[in-house]
Amino acid sequence: MSKLGLSAYYEIREWVHRNARSLDLAVWRYFFEHGDQQSVLSELAYYQNNDGGFGKTIDPDNWNPHSTPYNAQIVIKMLRQIEFTDVKHPIYQGIFHYLETTEHQSDFGWFFTIPSNDDYPHGVWWNYNEETNVYQSIGTTASLAGFILRYGEPESKLYRMACSYTEMLIKKLRSTTEYGDMGIGGYCELLEDIEAAGLEKHFDYEYLRIKVPQLVRDKIRNEPNNFMANPLEFVLSPESVFYEENKQEVEAALNFLINQRPTTGVWDIPWEWYQGDKYTQAFAISENWWKSIKATEKLLQLKRFNCLEEEVNDEA
Repeated sequence: MSKLGLSAYYEIREWVHRNARSLDLAVWRYFFEHGDQQSVLSELAYYQNNDGGFGKTIDPDNWNPHSTPYNAQIVIKMLRQIEFTDVKHPIYQGIFHYLETTEHQSDFGWFFTIPSNDDYPHGVWWNYNEETNVYQSIGTTASLAGFILRYGEPESKLYRMACSYTEMLIKKLRSTTEYGDMGIGGYCELLEDIEAAGLEKHFDYEYLRIKVPQLVRDKIRNEPNNFMANPLEFVLSPESVFYEENKQEVEAALNFLINQRPTTGVWDIPWEWYQGDKYTQAFAISENWWKSIKATEKLLQLKRFNCLEEEVNDEA
Protein backbone atom coordinates (compact mmCIF):
# COMPACT_ATOMS: atom_id res chain seq x y z
CA MET A 1 0.00 0.00 0.00
CA SER A 2 0.99 3.63 -0.44
CA LYS A 3 2.20 5.69 2.50
CA LEU A 4 1.81 9.37 3.34
CA GLY A 5 5.15 11.17 3.56
CA LEU A 6 6.53 13.83 5.87
CA SER A 7 6.07 16.79 3.52
CA ALA A 8 2.37 15.96 3.13
CA TYR A 9 2.04 15.67 6.90
CA TYR A 10 3.61 19.12 7.38
CA GLU A 11 1.15 20.63 4.89
CA ILE A 12 -1.79 19.07 6.71
CA ARG A 13 -0.49 20.15 10.12
CA GLU A 14 -0.02 23.73 8.98
CA TRP A 15 -3.51 23.87 7.50
CA VAL A 16 -5.09 22.50 10.68
CA HIS A 17 -3.25 24.98 12.88
CA ARG A 18 -4.40 27.86 10.72
CA ASN A 19 -8.03 26.82 10.35
CA ALA A 20 -9.21 24.49 13.11
CA ARG A 21 -11.48 25.44 15.96
CA SER A 22 -9.84 25.37 19.39
CA LEU A 23 -11.61 22.09 20.18
CA ASP A 24 -10.51 20.39 16.99
CA LEU A 25 -6.96 21.68 17.41
CA ALA A 26 -6.87 20.18 20.92
CA VAL A 27 -7.91 16.83 19.44
CA TRP A 28 -5.25 17.15 16.73
CA ARG A 29 -2.61 17.92 19.33
CA TYR A 30 -3.67 14.95 21.44
CA PHE A 31 -3.03 12.54 18.60
CA PHE A 32 -0.12 14.16 16.79
CA GLU A 33 1.62 16.62 19.10
CA HIS A 34 1.62 14.89 22.48
CA GLY A 35 -1.39 16.85 23.72
CA ASP A 36 -3.44 15.85 26.76
CA GLN A 37 -6.98 14.85 27.57
CA GLN A 38 -7.60 17.84 29.81
CA SER A 39 -7.15 20.27 26.94
CA VAL A 40 -9.90 18.49 25.01
CA LEU A 41 -12.17 18.38 28.08
CA SER A 42 -11.65 22.10 28.68
CA GLU A 43 -12.64 22.96 25.12
CA LEU A 44 -15.67 20.65 25.20
CA ALA A 45 -17.02 22.55 28.21
CA TYR A 46 -17.82 25.52 25.96
CA TYR A 47 -20.29 23.36 24.01
CA GLN A 48 -22.10 21.78 26.97
CA ASN A 49 -25.51 23.11 27.99
CA ASN A 50 -27.06 23.40 31.44
CA ASP A 51 -29.11 20.25 30.81
CA GLY A 52 -25.89 18.26 30.45
CA GLY A 53 -26.25 17.80 26.71
CA PHE A 54 -24.35 19.44 23.89
CA GLY A 55 -25.20 21.96 21.16
CA LYS A 56 -23.66 25.22 19.94
CA THR A 57 -22.22 23.76 16.70
CA ILE A 58 -20.51 20.77 18.31
CA ASP A 59 -21.72 19.30 15.02
CA PRO A 60 -20.59 21.86 12.43
CA ASP A 61 -23.55 20.91 10.20
CA ASN A 62 -26.12 21.82 12.85
CA TRP A 63 -26.00 25.26 14.43
CA ASN A 64 -28.86 24.57 16.84
CA PRO A 65 -27.54 25.75 20.25
CA HIS A 66 -29.86 23.32 22.06
CA SER A 67 -28.88 19.81 23.10
CA THR A 68 -29.61 16.88 20.81
CA PRO A 69 -29.05 13.13 21.30
CA TYR A 70 -26.82 13.00 18.24
CA ASN A 71 -24.60 15.69 19.73
CA ALA A 72 -24.21 13.52 22.83
CA GLN A 73 -23.14 10.69 20.51
CA ILE A 74 -20.51 12.96 18.91
CA VAL A 75 -19.01 13.89 22.27
CA ILE A 76 -18.98 10.34 23.60
CA LYS A 77 -17.20 9.19 20.45
CA MET A 78 -14.65 11.97 20.81
CA LEU A 79 -14.01 11.11 24.46
CA ARG A 80 -13.62 7.45 23.64
CA GLN A 81 -11.13 8.28 20.89
CA ILE A 82 -8.90 10.05 23.39
CA GLU A 83 -9.43 7.12 25.78
CA PHE A 84 -11.23 9.14 28.42
CA THR A 85 -13.87 6.88 29.97
CA ASP A 86 -14.08 8.20 33.54
CA VAL A 87 -17.87 8.19 33.70
CA LYS A 88 -17.77 9.84 37.14
CA HIS A 89 -16.42 12.99 35.53
CA PRO A 90 -18.95 15.87 35.35
CA ILE A 91 -18.90 15.89 31.54
CA TYR A 92 -20.20 12.30 31.45
CA GLN A 93 -22.56 12.80 34.36
CA GLY A 94 -24.09 15.70 32.45
CA ILE A 95 -24.50 13.58 29.32
CA PHE A 96 -26.12 10.77 31.32
CA HIS A 97 -28.52 13.24 32.95
CA TYR A 98 -29.47 14.67 29.58
CA LEU A 99 -30.05 11.28 27.96
CA GLU A 100 -32.18 10.11 30.86
CA THR A 101 -34.36 13.22 31.04
CA THR A 102 -34.57 14.58 27.50
CA GLU A 103 -37.98 14.76 25.88
CA HIS A 104 -36.38 13.80 22.58
CA GLN A 105 -36.82 10.08 22.95
CA SER A 106 -39.52 7.54 22.25
CA ASP A 107 -40.08 3.80 22.18
CA PHE A 108 -37.86 3.62 19.06
CA GLY A 109 -34.94 5.39 20.75
CA TRP A 110 -33.31 8.79 21.09
CA PHE A 111 -34.27 11.14 18.28
CA PHE A 112 -31.93 11.76 15.37
CA THR A 113 -33.48 15.15 14.57
CA ILE A 114 -35.32 17.51 16.91
CA PRO A 115 -37.84 20.28 16.05
CA SER A 116 -35.65 23.24 17.01
CA ASN A 117 -33.06 22.26 14.39
CA ASP A 118 -35.26 23.99 11.82
CA ASP A 119 -34.72 27.37 13.51
CA TYR A 120 -30.98 27.53 12.84
CA PRO A 121 -28.53 27.02 9.96
CA HIS A 122 -28.12 23.31 9.22
CA GLY A 123 -27.72 20.65 6.59
CA VAL A 124 -30.92 19.39 5.04
CA TRP A 125 -30.58 16.02 6.81
CA TRP A 126 -31.05 17.83 10.11
CA ASN A 127 -34.54 19.02 9.16
CA TYR A 128 -36.89 17.66 11.79
CA ASN A 129 -38.84 14.73 10.40
CA GLU A 130 -40.96 12.60 12.68
CA GLU A 131 -41.34 9.79 10.15
CA THR A 132 -37.68 9.36 9.20
CA ASN A 133 -36.66 9.59 12.86
CA VAL A 134 -38.02 6.07 13.28
CA TYR A 135 -35.12 4.60 11.28
CA GLN A 136 -32.57 7.44 11.26
CA SER A 137 -32.44 7.20 15.06
CA ILE A 138 -31.20 3.60 14.93
CA GLY A 139 -27.52 4.53 14.72
CA THR A 140 -27.63 7.12 17.48
CA THR A 141 -29.62 4.88 19.80
CA ALA A 142 -27.40 1.86 19.20
CA SER A 143 -24.23 3.86 19.78
CA LEU A 144 -25.50 5.50 22.97
CA ALA A 145 -27.03 2.30 24.34
CA GLY A 146 -23.79 0.40 23.78
CA PHE A 147 -21.75 2.96 25.67
CA ILE A 148 -24.18 2.95 28.58
CA LEU A 149 -24.17 -0.85 28.76
CA ARG A 150 -20.38 -0.86 28.84
CA TYR A 151 -19.73 2.02 31.21
CA GLY A 152 -23.03 2.97 32.85
CA GLU A 153 -24.36 2.21 36.32
CA PRO A 154 -26.41 -1.05 36.16
CA GLU A 155 -28.78 0.14 38.87
CA SER A 156 -29.67 3.36 37.09
CA LYS A 157 -32.79 4.20 35.13
CA LEU A 158 -30.62 5.12 32.15
CA TYR A 159 -29.04 1.66 32.13
CA ARG A 160 -32.48 0.05 32.10
CA MET A 161 -33.40 2.32 29.19
CA ALA A 162 -30.29 1.19 27.34
CA CYS A 163 -31.18 -2.47 27.94
CA SER A 164 -34.68 -1.91 26.61
CA TYR A 165 -33.43 -0.07 23.53
CA THR A 166 -30.86 -2.79 22.87
CA GLU A 167 -33.50 -5.51 22.94
CA MET A 168 -35.65 -3.43 20.59
CA LEU A 169 -32.76 -2.81 18.19
CA ILE A 170 -31.79 -6.46 17.95
CA LYS A 171 -35.40 -7.40 17.36
CA LYS A 172 -35.62 -4.73 14.65
CA LEU A 173 -32.74 -6.39 12.81
CA ARG A 174 -35.08 -9.27 11.99
CA SER A 175 -37.77 -7.09 10.47
CA THR A 176 -36.26 -4.05 8.77
CA THR A 177 -33.99 -3.28 5.84
CA GLU A 178 -33.90 0.48 6.50
CA TYR A 179 -31.16 1.45 8.96
CA GLY A 180 -30.71 5.11 8.15
CA ASP A 181 -27.41 6.71 7.24
CA MET A 182 -25.60 5.67 10.40
CA GLY A 183 -27.52 2.66 11.63
CA ILE A 184 -25.06 -0.04 10.62
CA GLY A 185 -22.19 1.83 12.24
CA GLY A 186 -24.26 2.07 15.40
CA TYR A 187 -24.85 -1.68 15.39
CA CYS A 188 -21.09 -2.21 15.03
CA GLU A 189 -20.48 -0.16 18.18
CA LEU A 190 -23.28 -1.92 20.03
CA LEU A 191 -21.85 -5.35 19.18
CA GLU A 192 -18.39 -4.36 20.40
CA ASP A 193 -19.70 -2.87 23.64
CA ILE A 194 -21.88 -5.87 24.48
CA GLU A 195 -18.83 -8.10 24.05
CA ALA A 196 -16.57 -5.80 26.10
CA ALA A 197 -19.16 -5.61 28.89
CA GLY A 198 -19.55 -9.38 28.98
CA LEU A 199 -23.29 -9.16 28.35
CA GLU A 200 -23.55 -11.79 25.61
CA LYS A 201 -26.03 -13.85 27.64
CA HIS A 202 -28.31 -10.91 28.35
CA PHE A 203 -29.40 -10.31 24.74
CA ASP A 204 -29.80 -12.21 21.48
CA TYR A 205 -26.09 -11.77 21.02
CA GLU A 206 -25.54 -14.68 18.64
CA TYR A 207 -27.93 -13.25 16.09
CA LEU A 208 -26.30 -9.81 16.42
CA ARG A 209 -22.83 -11.35 16.01
CA ILE A 210 -23.87 -13.03 12.75
CA LYS A 211 -26.06 -10.29 11.30
CA VAL A 212 -23.88 -7.21 11.79
CA PRO A 213 -20.87 -8.44 9.73
CA GLN A 214 -23.31 -9.32 6.94
CA LEU A 215 -24.70 -5.78 6.99
CA VAL A 216 -21.20 -4.31 6.93
CA ARG A 217 -20.14 -6.50 4.03
CA ASP A 218 -23.27 -5.73 2.02
CA LYS A 219 -22.92 -1.99 2.64
CA ILE A 220 -19.30 -1.93 1.52
CA ARG A 221 -19.84 -4.22 -1.47
CA ASN A 222 -23.03 -2.64 -2.79
CA GLU A 223 -22.19 1.04 -2.34
CA PRO A 224 -18.45 1.36 -3.05
CA ASN A 225 -18.75 4.87 -4.47
CA ASN A 226 -20.90 6.22 -1.65
CA PHE A 227 -18.80 8.22 0.82
CA MET A 228 -21.04 7.05 3.67
CA ALA A 229 -20.15 3.43 2.78
CA ASN A 230 -16.42 4.02 3.01
CA PRO A 231 -15.09 0.77 4.53
CA LEU A 232 -12.99 2.81 6.96
CA GLU A 233 -16.24 3.86 8.61
CA PHE A 234 -16.65 0.28 9.80
CA VAL A 235 -13.16 -1.23 9.76
CA LEU A 236 -11.29 0.98 12.20
CA SER A 237 -8.04 -0.98 12.42
CA PRO A 238 -6.43 -4.24 11.29
CA GLU A 239 -7.66 -5.73 14.58
CA SER A 240 -11.30 -5.15 13.62
CA VAL A 241 -13.49 -8.23 13.34
CA PHE A 242 -14.57 -6.87 9.96
CA TYR A 243 -11.07 -6.50 8.54
CA GLU A 244 -10.28 -9.81 6.86
CA GLU A 245 -13.53 -10.04 4.90
CA ASN A 246 -13.19 -6.47 3.67
CA LYS A 247 -9.40 -6.24 3.42
CA GLN A 248 -9.31 -5.52 -0.32
CA GLU A 249 -11.77 -2.62 -0.05
CA VAL A 250 -9.99 -1.24 3.01
CA GLU A 251 -6.63 -1.17 1.23
CA ALA A 252 -8.22 0.52 -1.79
CA ALA A 253 -9.78 3.15 0.50
CA LEU A 254 -6.43 3.85 2.18
CA ASN A 255 -4.68 4.27 -1.17
CA PHE A 256 -7.49 6.56 -2.28
CA LEU A 257 -7.00 8.78 0.79
CA ILE A 258 -3.33 9.24 0.00
CA ASN A 259 -3.64 9.67 -3.75
CA GLN A 260 -6.63 12.02 -3.68
CA ARG A 261 -5.32 14.51 -1.13
CA PRO A 262 -5.49 17.96 -2.76
CA THR A 263 -2.35 20.05 -3.09
CA THR A 264 -3.94 22.61 -0.73
CA GLY A 265 -3.05 20.37 2.17
CA VAL A 266 -6.27 18.76 3.38
CA TRP A 267 -9.12 16.80 1.91
CA ASP A 268 -12.35 18.41 0.75
CA ILE A 269 -15.60 17.23 2.29
CA PRO A 270 -17.90 15.36 -0.11
CA TRP A 271 -21.16 16.93 0.95
CA GLU A 272 -22.99 20.24 1.16
CA TRP A 273 -26.12 21.40 2.96
CA TYR A 274 -28.49 21.28 -0.04
CA GLN A 275 -30.42 24.32 1.21
CA GLY A 276 -29.98 26.53 -1.85
CA ASP A 277 -28.74 30.01 -0.97
CA LYS A 278 -30.39 29.96 2.45
CA TYR A 279 -27.29 29.24 4.52
CA THR A 280 -24.43 29.92 2.11
CA GLN A 281 -22.28 31.85 4.55
CA ALA A 282 -22.88 29.46 7.42
CA PHE A 283 -21.96 26.45 5.30
CA ALA A 284 -18.72 28.11 4.17
CA ILE A 285 -17.72 28.32 7.84
CA SER A 286 -18.91 24.79 8.56
CA GLU A 287 -17.02 23.44 5.57
CA ASN A 288 -13.75 24.82 6.88
CA TRP A 289 -14.33 23.38 10.35
CA TRP A 290 -15.09 19.99 8.83
CA LYS A 291 -11.90 19.98 6.79
CA SER A 292 -9.87 20.21 9.99
CA ILE A 293 -11.92 17.49 11.69
CA LYS A 294 -11.63 15.17 8.72
CA ALA A 295 -7.91 15.83 8.33
CA THR A 296 -7.35 14.50 11.85
CA GLU A 297 -9.69 11.58 11.23
CA LYS A 298 -8.02 10.56 7.99
CA LEU A 299 -4.51 10.80 9.37
CA LEU A 300 -5.59 8.58 12.24
CA GLN A 301 -6.98 6.08 9.77
CA LEU A 302 -3.69 6.05 7.89
CA LYS A 303 -1.74 5.72 11.14
CA ARG A 304 -3.80 2.76 12.38
CA PHE A 305 -3.13 0.87 9.17
CA ASN A 306 0.59 1.74 9.09
CA CYS A 307 0.20 4.01 6.09
CA LEU A 308 2.39 6.83 7.36
CA GLU A 309 6.08 6.97 6.53
CA GLU A 310 8.30 6.30 9.54
CA GLU A 311 9.51 9.89 9.77
CA VAL A 312 5.87 11.03 10.16
CA ASN A 313 5.44 8.71 13.14
CA ASP A 314 8.70 10.05 14.60
CA GLU A 315 7.52 13.62 14.12
CA ALA A 316 4.08 12.96 15.62
